[in-house]
Amino acid sequence: MKHAAKIDYPIDTSALVSASITQLRDYGKLQRYGKGLPGDYKQQARDGWVAKNKGISNPDVFINQLPGKLLARERPYVIILELPPSNAENPVLPAHRDYNKTCGVNIYLEANGEVTKFYHWNRDTRACDYVEEFRAAPGETWVMNTDVPHSVTLVPNKARRMLSFCFTKLKYDEVLECFQKS
Repeated sequence: MKHAAKIDYPIDTSALVSASITQLRDYGKLQRYGKGLPGDYKQQARDGWVAKNKGISNPDVFINQLPGKLLARERPYVIILELPPSNAENPVLPAHRDYNKTCGVNIYLEANGEVTKFYHWNRDTRACDYVEEFRAAPGETWVMNTDVPHSVTLVPNKARRMLSFCFTKLKYDEVLECFQKS
């Protein structure tokens, strides 16, 4: 895949049980990348549905489990990303690029068959052209290029939750390379 890769790299998430989790910010604004794509995002917004970023009190417990060669290049920040249940008929987190994040390493804590899709932003047509997609299962770890437009087609009335290591300088290929055995 061009924008995402499932990796076999164990991260012990048991320390989340004792972590204090605090609200950081909500994301509910439709970016230009999401216009014209499927999903009833307008209804979700009217219902007050937003994606939630949460901070954790013990990020170093998780960060220190990452490969040393990765941490030597950049130390990420850590969040819990929650996509709460939506009772919309076709719930979706619309196509967007993540602010202040070039790449994410996501450990899926709660997943229900949601589809993450990647797009190429076509400057001429001002629309997103589909590129590829993946489905994550609970417990899987994926490296994702968050600097390109991507959306998540959700499952009605099901939440999605992940622990995310957020990189702001290193690009997707650079982060992925640090997980590959030499």
